[in-house]
Amino acid sequence: MLELNLWTVIFSVINILVLFFFLKKFLFGRVNDILEKRAQMVQSDLDDAKKKVAEADQLKQQYEETLSGAKQEAKQILHTAKQNADVQGSEIVSRAQEQAETMLDEAHREIERERQETLAGVQSEIADLALVAAAKLVDKKLDDETNREMVNAFLTEEGVKQ
Repeated sequence: MLELNLWTVIFSVINILVLFFFLKKFLFGRVNDILEKRAQMVQSDLDDAKKKVAEADQLKQQYEETLSGAKQEAKQILHTAKQNADVQGSEIVSRAQEQAETMLDEAHREIERERQETLAGVQSEIADLALVAAAKLVDKKLDDETNREMVNAFLTEEGVKQ
């Protein structure tokens, strides 16, 4: 069966202890250093990632503020443009009304001038007809200037000539 020898057990224990101290001295220290460096590198990467996330959040906030400011500015520009358009529209309508009134006044003056010319022409023709009729009735002819003065005096008395 199985026999246990005390010296074999002691020797095995000593071998295991020597191997453990040897591995601890040469292998575990280096492995621990590598693991420590790796942990520091991972921690450094995590810190960098946190810093970049914070920077990204700050840039996002600045972008949102800039965007909000741009929206406000666009609203203000639209409002100003609408006001300017309203003012210009009112000015255009006002100028058009003034031009229409001016044209209407000119038309009234032209109509009055033509009426006066027409009245003067009609008076002259009436005077001529009256003179011809009077000459035929009287069968004698007075000089033309005397006849005109008489007709004009008659028309002025009757209110035809102004």
